[in-house]
Amino acid sequence: MFATARDQAELKRQSGQDARGRKNTKPVLHYTLSWAIGENPTPQHMRETALSSLKALGLDGHQAVMAAHSDKDHLHVHIVVNTIHPVTGMTAQLKYTKEHLSRWAEAYEREHGVHCEQRIANNEKRKEIAAARQADPSREFVAVKHQQTARAEWFDKKVLLERMKELRAEIRPLMPQPNPEIRKAMTAQHRADREALYQGTVAAVDHARSSVFARYRPQWRDLYRAHKSETKHLLRAATHPFERAVFVYSQRQRLGNGKPLTIRQMFQLIMKPDRLLQRVEAIQNKERRSLARAEKADKKQISERLWLQYRTRIDTVREQQKEERFAMVREREAHLRTVVTFALAKESLTADRQPANDSPPEQQALEALPAPASAFNTAVNTRSPAQMAQVEKIKQQMEEWRKRNPGRDFGREM
Repeated sequence: MFATARDQAELKRQSGQDARGRKNTKPVLHYTLSWAIGENPTPQHMRETALSSLKALGLDGHQAVMAAHSDKDHLHVHIVVNTIHPVTGMTAQLKYTKEHLSRWAEAYEREHGVHCEQRIANNEKRKEIAAARQADPSREFVAVKHQQTARAEWFDKKVLLERMKELRAEIRPLMPQPNPEIRKAMTAQHRADREALYQGTVAAVDHARSSVFARYRPQWRDLYRAHKSETKHLLRAATHPFERAVFVYSQRQRLGNGKPLTIRQMFQLIMKPDRLLQRVEAIQNKERRSLARAEKADKKQISERLWLQYRTRIDTVREQQKEERFAMVREREAHLRTVVTFALAKESLTADRQPANDSPPEQQALEALPAPASAFNTAVNTRSPAQMAQVEKIKQQMEEWRKRNPGRDFGREM
């Protein structure tokens, strides 16, 4: 991705594109797709969803890195995409990316049965504004969503989120815990289900191996009968060289391990009965080992197939059991989220930061504000006394500046 951004001009030249235009100084686009707490999409589903969002932005042909995280209460995937095309070197047209993603997200939610009222309302409002501007081009554009949160407000919100986590950690032990007997019974049942699945697979493997053994049993019987008859013929009937010559000649391919014996080799076996008997016993052992290997390979193949099915089923069972075990915990956490809200966190921060020796004038000034505004202002005031002193100093300087420069104050200082 770095090389693509570095060699953008060369890529344009090689692909025959116009080299003019402003250089792309920020070729990386980063955004995040998040699922709701309690949803457990598979890695494959998260990957396909991320690729679908890239396609919605027209970036499906660009280089991208995707990283799925589970470090929060909700699963999410980060997407970092190079806005420079790796072949043409052209910068992607990224106008209205948030609107495109919002419409794509609405389609995704509709497909998967998720209903986000605010997103639907925002997109409908955008359609109305677009239709009105098309009818009247002079109409002023009005943004649907509010402006991006300022950095100071973001840090203030972060303080509130940390307080919410602290309050949840304090309240969680006080909430009713899942019944230990129910959890114990559930654990025992889960263990029994897994053991039953394992024993069922063991029984299926034993039955399959027995079936293979029964299928090979006639072959073993015929092979042993043929070997016994052959050995008996060599010991009794083939005592004369002429009888041995007939036997060796008829079995020359087999006695040569697939390659016909030479005249010299056949002569040695005919003239030496002991050597012939040893050669025949070696061939018989080889044939028995070959049949044993074939039977073992069939048993191994069918056993591996059954154990592969077991691993797939046991993974599914474990996931289902995990969902059952954590269902009660998730229900308690959902209730905890309804108890510990932003309002409660603000009240807690307000109570912690209120001085114990408030003077009546300060108390009256605080009460003069509306209750929500007072609570919020106190809650988000995370600055130290030294910082507040600096703020007061800046305010005094601005008042003096206004007196010296009437009419030039735009009221934008923080």
